[in-house]
Amino acid sequence: MYNTQKIIIPIPVPIPVKQPKLIKQQLPYSEFKSDGKPKPQAADSIRSYDDFVAIQNYFLNKGQMRNWMMWVIGVNFGLRISDLSQLKFHHLLNPDNTFRERLKIIEQKTSKLNDILITEAVNSAVSQYLDSLDWQFELNDYLFASRKTKLNICTRSGWRILSEAGEALGLSINIGSHTMRKSFLNIAASTNKSKIDMNAIATMQYLCNHADQRVTMKYLSIFEQVSDKARIAVSDFTLGKSAVNELAPITYEDSSLQDVVGLLNELKMKLSD
Repeated sequence: MYNTQKIIIPIPVPIPVKQPKLIKQQLPYSEFKSDGKPKPQAADSIRSYDDFVAIQNYFLNKGQMRNWMMWVIGVNFGLRISDLSQLKFHHLLNPDNTFRERLKIIEQKTSKLNDILITEAVNSAVSQYLDSLDWQFELNDYLFASRKTKLNICTRSGWRILSEAGEALGLSINIGSHTMRKSFLNIAASTNKSKIDMNAIATMQYLCNHADQRVTMKYLSIFEQVSDKARIAVSDFTLGKSAVNELAPITYEDSSLQDVVGLLNELKMKLSD
């Protein structure tokens, strides 16, 4: 017998040819989506007291007292619309219909407690709204309730109410529900000029043996004092009691922020030396 050896001839495997990557051509930016609808734009802060009054009068002239109250309280509280829409009358009023001093609310987004001073502007807005209802309400009623369901308005409704007002007024800024929160911060930065004596804070920190000056400031209720003063300044602005009209844009270079942020950074550098 012959000893035959099986010969295996390899079949050549074709090597794939790499296709050149197609360079995606960037299209010019458009304010509209592919379906022709406008893209959502970030809400702006109001730029002046005149802007605040224009939106306020828009609702008042239309007899929309609930929407007017939402605008005034939204600017004064600086809450997100998701938290603002959850408020009920009992959050602001005692059982005898007198006003509480503070609102304590757990924010939905952060799960943090926000302890808010209830200022004159808020008291006035709620009182005028209840006057329009002849004070016919229940403490468990939502502050901003839907007329149809009596439930709280949704966040989209809050956005629609304010954006329609902005469009009708022809303001040069983009108005939305977040305008209230941004305006609160902008007004506070432009009107509240209170300063913190960081030398005293540093001394108290040393005496209390605190590792962080923020612990000392919380211990001395400094944060609450600063917050209350800022909220009173915002209240005075919305009530027309402030000499400020034009609001300065919020930037890190602004002296209004340097009052607190700059001093905190300066203290941090001193402590690290």
